[in-house]
Amino acid sequence: MKLSGKNILRMISVSLAAMLFLTSCGSTTDNGNEDTTAENGTAPDTTTEEVQPELPERNFEGYNFNILNGNVYSWFTVSNVTSEEENGDTMNDAIYRRNRKVEERYNITITETPSSNAQSDYLKSIQAGDNSFDIALLRMEWALPVVLQSAAVNWADIPHLELDREWWVQGSLTSMSLLNNIYYGVSLFDTTHFDSVRVFYFNKQMIDDFNLESPYELVGSGKWTLDKFHTMGLAVTSDLNGDGKWDENDRYGYGGTPNVTGNTLMCGVGAILSIGKDKDDAPYFDLDKESSIARLTKVAEIVGSDDGFVCRENYEEVFNSGNLLFSNSLIYGAVSMRDSETDFGIIPSPKWNEEQKEYINLGGSPFFMTVPITAENLDRTGAIMEALAYDSMGLIDKAMYDIVLKGKSSRDNESSDMLDLIFSTLHYYHPLANSYLNAPLADDYIWNGKTDFASYFASVKDKINNDIDTAMDTYRENVG
Repeated sequence: MKLSGKNILRMISVSLAAMLFLTSCGSTTDNGNEDTTAENGTAPDTTTEEVQPELPERNFEGYNFNILNGNVYSWFTVSNVTSEEENGDTMNDAIYRRNRKVEERYNITITETPSSNAQSDYLKSIQAGDNSFDIALLRMEWALPVVLQSAAVNWADIPHLELDREWWVQGSLTSMSLLNNIYYGVSLFDTTHFDSVRVFYFNKQMIDDFNLESPYELVGSGKWTLDKFHTMGLAVTSDLNGDGKWDENDRYGYGGTPNVTGNTLMCGVGAILSIGKDKDDAPYFDLDKESSIARLTKVAEIVGSDDGFVCRENYEEVFNSGNLLFSNSLIYGAVSMRDSETDFGIIPSPKWNEEQKEYINLGGSPFFMTVPITAENLDRTGAIMEALAYDSMGLIDKAMYDIVLKGKSSRDNESSDMLDLIFSTLHYYHPLANSYLNAPLADDYIWNGKTDFASYFASVKDKINNDIDTAMDTYRENVG
């Protein structure tokens, strides 16, 4: 299914609320003032008929549907996408049940081939024409080169994909599309989609001790902004032992790592460290516009200050010890904080100001589903892709919620509502010209408080535009 203008402009569906929790806060409406909370905090009534896809009836006669899985990294909650049996582990059992549903639906067997060189193995398989896998899970920086080498199928040519439905991650499609064509995307099938999301954790006890405003209420009213975040953080910052040095013995407003910090905050205030796209969905460089530089400058001044606001080392330990108000990390970081004595909540990244209508949250770099150009039966591939996405709803998402909210944060319902909000407002930085717009800005400039962005952009603008032009010339010639 081709990504039409209608689909791009369609309001993002809250995929998890339909099956799990209520999306509260109304923060994606004007100024976040609309209350969409259902009575008694229950999820709105959604009939099965409303969410069912138009899956075809097929019998694929025991076909082995093989997935080339590039996720071999230990920092994700799980790396596997298949399971031999249920063993009581939340995610393992969710994967097992999801796969059994699809296998029984289509009379297939789902297998996976893990690969530490997935991009290379993908291309080798295509060159050999061996059709050794049906789909591949690739990071976006691997998927784009594959597309530019005419090695991936345009999803417009794959039947049965209903890409505007809630089991597809809308931000992954709109962020990665080029000229309204999609060659790779993310659905609820992919567990790394959840793990990669950047979020804020806050210390509930510190909020009470310092009589600060409730972060949940700020988010719900649309008042969770960069200024509010900074003001609240400064209110708790203190050189506790008075030695004039900032270390693990002091109290901080905010903690994180260079890349996560820069990317999360810039995405949140509406200046994601990436290329822009015009009305025709064509990429161009626009991060040097005045509004973006203003945002970059302010974030850099906040993060790069030497007033003790930012905990730069061992911030997780400092948070767990109760001396850090806001911690910025990936969702899977909640797992490591299960045993923490710090009672914490989860909220999205702050907005630029109250006039910014939506909260914007960074989806990070999960594994994108890609279909090899040598695929022999797109009817079969499309039916199974759609079924894997749809049948993940209520299983994979529920399992991830159980994992993230197990522990201190499970004491309130607001954190689950916040996850609904966060997962429904994801954006992704595009891999085009990424080497100039991601790590250099986040790690070097923002983290170190450097604000000469205009000079930096002037020095790299021609290189960025050349990368875009070269890629798009190849794209139009070989692909689009």
